[in-house]
Amino acid sequence: EWLVEHVAPLLAKLDPAERHYFGQDFARSTDLSVLVPLVISAGLLRRVPFLIEMRKVPFKQQEQILFYVVDQLPNFMAGALDARGNGEYLAEVAAQRYGWTRIEQVKASPQWYGDNMPKYKSALEDGHVQLPADVDLLADHGLFQQVGGYAKIPDNAKTKGTDGKPRHGDAAMAC
Repeated sequence: EWLVEHVAPLLAKLDPAERHYFGQDFARSTDLSVLVPLVISAGLLRRVPFLIEMRKVPFKQQEQILFYVVDQLPNFMAGALDARGNGEYLAEVAAQRYGWTRIEQVKASPQWYGDNMPKYKSALEDGHVQLPADVDLLADHGLFQQVGGYAKIPDNAKTKGTDGKPRHGDAAMAC
């Protein structure tokens, strides 16, 4: 019922002529699980139309939310999921459902950060990524630091969200 009431109207606004992707940073009990749809327009602008942030949402409901969103992404191309720890289950079932070549199971490592963060930073700086104007999302992006020669969110880095609860850059990682 929550998905139909709150998420379906957002999905209905997506243009089927554009390509759609998603990213998800997984958490179960301490941090946030964040699901981020991504639209790539004809001009190659990458736009995040909305985010779904989940705190302490059970595994099966996270799976239900992911499948509901991805099943309705028009012109769905691919996605990436956090496949570390408990997130490995959701990444695996998503790959089984949508195809092993369409779902990247991300195990963030120094090499992964080194390969991906410079490109993401450059796309943000060049205006090729459009994010929702959200204080918490901005704070999450501000947690990235140079660690060992690459940008990452340090394990102990935290902010307090507008809801007063701790955040660990989860929305930025999902992006």
